Amino acid sequence: MYAGAFYEAGKLMQPVSEEQIAFGRRLGLNLEGKSITEALAMIHDTIDREFLGLPTLGAATPKQVAFAAKFQRGLSDVSRRVADAVVGDLMTELNLAAIQRERLEPGVTVKNKYDIIERKLVISSIQPDGTVYFKGGNGARAWARSLIRIDD
Repeated sequence: MYAGAFYEAGKLMQPVSEEQIAFGRRLGLNLEGKSITEALAMIHDTIDREFLGLPTLGAATPKQVAFAAKFQRGLSDVSRRVADAVVGDLMTELNLAAIQRERLEPGVTVKNKYDIIERKLVISSIQPDGTVYFKGGNGARAWARSLIRIDD
């Protein structure tokens, strides 16, 4: 199964399996407790370093480190790619929590808490990562974590 199929099925945030942990060990990686997204980033880093011989992979940004620290995740010693994966997982978790908390689904009316005009928007669809699209919005979208349900 390719990464796109995992994403479409919403499985990238799932923890790695025992088989994937064993694969990581063969590469010299400890994948225990990692999501598939984070594990893939670590594997790509290993390929870049060991196979391609890239000397540097970049570091997590201070903003990523500070954000992840709020969730007890340390990013000070990981690559930018791994930090992107961890932050992406955390943001998706926030989106999924908002979808449940606000009971978001197609047809529900919402407002974006950052919209100073406070427009009422009707949800058209919700993607696995928590991206919400709106009816009549010509592609208008928002993260679920930014939305508040309006009960009419």
